[in-house]
Amino acid sequence: MLSIVIPTLDESKTGYLKKILEAYSSLENCEIICVDGGSQDDTLAVIQSFNARLIQTDIRSRAGRQNEGIKAARFDMVLLNHPRSVVDIEGINALIKQRDSVQWGAFTHKFDVSHPLLVFTSWYSNFIRGGLRHIYYLDHCIFAQKQLLEKVGLVPDVDIFEDTDLCLRLRKEGKAKRLAYLSETSAVRFVSNNLYKQAMLNQKLKWQYYLKSSDKSMNKRYEQGLELNTHYEIKREDKSQTSQPK
Repeated sequence: MLSIVIPTLDESKTGYLKKILEAYSSLENCEIICVDGGSQDDTLAVIQSFNARLIQTDIRSRAGRQNEGIKAARFDMVLLNHPRSVVDIEGINALIKQRDSVQWGAFTHKFDVSHPLLVFTSWYSNFIRGGLRHIYYLDHCIFAQKQLLEKVGLVPDVDIFEDTDLCLRLRKEGKAKRLAYLSETSAVRFVSNNLYKQAMLNQKLKWQYYLKSSDKSMNKRYEQGLELNTHYEIKREDKSQTSQPK
């Protein structure tokens, strides 16, 4: 038995949510939980048109929405499904069969666009960052025993790199298992922002993460122009007031 948790927020931008729910509609012995953070498009209608549980919340962070889904999960194994990643059905069925023998892990990453830079990025995340360091991003679709997730304190509630922080907690409990089945992920950020510019931004953010920069400031930069995971309100300063140091 498997609980699939999908954190959603205005998913019509890419159309991936419908693709995910259509692909998973034939699954047995699992539940699909969509935790929505206040979508203003037709995301809710898409969810309600499929056999999925809908949890509506005003939680702004993707991590917080994942945690709401974990808490609501009915089954012992939880799959944290990136809202723009589709896992092979055979892979999900394999996970269900192995649920009693696997503590935690992730699927094998692949982008939905073929380009040498993206192929290398997936290879590195599968075999180097994932294989050697046991750190996987959410687009690998991380899975873990619910009891283990609760033991490590659930997903760290930060705006970005919550998946990295989660893996750092989980790997203290045991090595990750990467299943060979694919998690195919949208390359929308790379396509929209330019492949090389996005790749350089990603590397810059990683260094900022290791230097312990603010998760909110990093995520604002990451989401700029697309806002796929978080919405930020733009606050205009009142020029009639003297600004105060913070």
